[in-house]
Amino acid sequence: MAGPPSSRPGWFAVPAPVRELFKLFPLATLPPESLPERSPEPSSSSSRRARPRLYVFARTWEDANNGRPSFNPQCLKWQTFLRIAGVDVDLVPSNNHASPSGALPFLLPPTTTTTTTTTTTTTTTPTSSSPEKESAKPTPASKTTSTIPLTGAKIHRYAQDHATTATSPDAPPSRTEAYEALLSQSLRPAWLYALYLHPSNTPLLKTLYLPPSPILHLPALHALRDAAASEILKTTRSPSISPPQLLADAADALRALSTLLAGDEWFFGRPDPGLFDAEVFAYTWPILDQEFGWAAAAEDSFALAEALAGFDNLVSHRRRLYERCWPEAIAAAH
Repeated sequence: MAGPPSSRPGWFAVPAPVRELFKLFPLATLPPESLPERSPEPSSSSSRRARPRLYVFARTWEDANNGRPSFNPQCLKWQTFLRIAGVDVDLVPSNNHASPSGALPFLLPPTTTTTTTTTTTTTTTPTSSSPEKESAKPTPASKTTSTIPLTGAKIHRYAQDHATTATSPDAPPSRTEAYEALLSQSLRPAWLYALYLHPSNTPLLKTLYLPPSPILHLPALHALRDAAASEILKTTRSPSISPPQLLADAADALRALSTLLAGDEWFFGRPDPGLFDAEVFAYTWPILDQEFGWAAAAEDSFALAEALAGFDNLVSHRRRLYERCWPEAIAAAH
C-alpha cells in the first residue's frame, strides 16, 4: 500500500523566494548599445563616410583630429604614405583589439551610395467614361554599401589608386629588400628595446600603451614587455638580449641608409618620396621627436637618438618629409 505523498521538497525543487524573484524578470529589455567610436561600424550600419578612416594608435582624440603623426611606426608608415599620395583621411584612435586583423593600422574606405530606379505599375478602376488604365511611375531608391577594412599592401594599393599628387614608382624589390631588412631586423629591435624594455622609458610606455586602470597596469606591462622581448629574440635569433649589440646593429643600419641616401632628397634617387621614404620616416620621426617623452639624455644609457643624430642627411630627410606631408603643422608653428 502506497504511503502518503512526502511534503519535503525534492532535490530539484526551486525555493519559494527564488521562484518569486524569477517572476519579476525580465524587468526591462534595454536597447543594444552602440559600438565605441574607435571600433569600425558593423556591415549593416547605415552611416555614411565621406572620407576614408585610418584607425591608428594615437595619444588623444585631439591628436587624431589634428592629424598629428602616430607614435607607432607601423601606423605612421601608412599615415605618411597616404599623405605623400595626397589622400585625405580621418584618423581614429584605436587599438589592436578593435582591428579586424588583430593589428593596427587598418583603413575603412568611404561608403558608396548607389541610386536605383524601380518602376511601380498602378491600375485605375474602369468607369463608364474611361476604360481601365495602367500607369508606370519610376521610384528612385538609394542604397549605401559598406566597405571592407584594408590593411598592409591593400592600403598601399588604395593610396596609389586614389592619389591626388605625384608619387614615385616603387623601386624594384631587388633594390629595396636588403634595405627593408635593415629596418625590420636591425632598427626595429633597437626601437622595441628602447621603448618597451629600457627601464628609463617605463613612464613613456605606460602613457602610450597601458590602460588607465591602475589594477591592470602591472599585468599589461608584463604582457607588453614579454611580447617585445619575444619579438627581439625571434628577429635577432639570439639566445639573450644584448642592448649594446642592438644599438651597434641599429647604428650600422642607419649608416647603410645614410650611404644609400647620400646627397639625394629621397631614397633611390627618386624625384618624389615613396613608400620606402615613409618606412624610414616612421622610425626617424619619433626617435628624434623632442616632445615624444623619451627619458632625458642623462638617464638614457641606450643612445638610439644620438646614433641617428650623427647622420645629417637622415636628419634632413626626416625634416624634409615632415614639411612636405604636414604643412599645416609648419604653418601653425610660425
